[in-house]
Amino acid sequence: MDQKSVETREHTEKYFDFLADGGDPDTSKGAKKLIADVNKTGKELTKWVKTRSLKYLDQGKIVGILGGEHSTPLGLMEALGEKFGKFGILQIDAHADLREAYEGFEYSHASIMFNALKIKEVEKIVQVGVRDICQEEVDIINFNPKRIKTFYWANIAEQMYEGTPFAKICDEIVKSLPQNVYISFDIDGLDPKLCPNTGTPVAGGLEFHQAVYLIKKVVDAKKKIIGFDLNEVAPGNDEWDANVGARLLYNLANYTALSQGKFKK
Repeated sequence: MDQKSVETREHTEKYFDFLADGGDPDTSKGAKKLIADVNKTGKELTKWVKTRSLKYLDQGKIVGILGGEHSTPLGLMEALGEKFGKFGILQIDAHADLREAYEGFEYSHASIMFNALKIKEVEKIVQVGVRDICQEEVDIINFNPKRIKTFYWANIAEQMYEGTPFAKICDEIVKSLPQNVYISFDIDGLDPKLCPNTGTPVAGGLEFHQAVYLIKKVVDAKKKIIGFDLNEVAPGNDEWDANVGARLLYNLANYTALSQGKFKK
């Protein structure tokens, strides 16, 4: 998959250059073929990740996906559905990621939760920290109240400014989740001072210890974390983002193991 990834990246870069130069994908056979090829590769990657994830899950291991952009964990989500049955997704993210496609690409980071909704075992997606969204995504959220619950950052911040304890907000978030929980952590869900080099930073967002506290509250509520991903971490020249990402990974791994009874507090 490594060489395929390099080739696909090169093709998509050329495609975006084509769009930037005013190209019309609807009238270009080459552009249509490129989109079809990239979507095919996205489907192949999802299948590959699912197969690898099931292999490790069948060995009783905890599976987490690190790095890359946010499209990468779809195969793991599918594998967890087969292994555990129904589950919910706790998505910490600046973006809703509910676009049907981005510039024609069906497996982009902007579509991960749209694709997750296609997994029949996904009961609920609970989004925390969203503060950059398009009307298409708002419509999907509003039309699917039983499967999507979004805690917009503006609303969270306003509640805290008016005196609502963050702990109470976390209780409401956790209450929205089913028993089995998958955590999908996009680093841009944090305040961008903690991840300045990520691809799409957005003003606002969770502090580091707020994010860790929320994860802790999931475990305190006796819910089971069945897997996780940590994505969109871009180290930059000073490695600050990587430092923050590593500390998040430490907490995600430990709280996941704790929720599964691998060890006690």
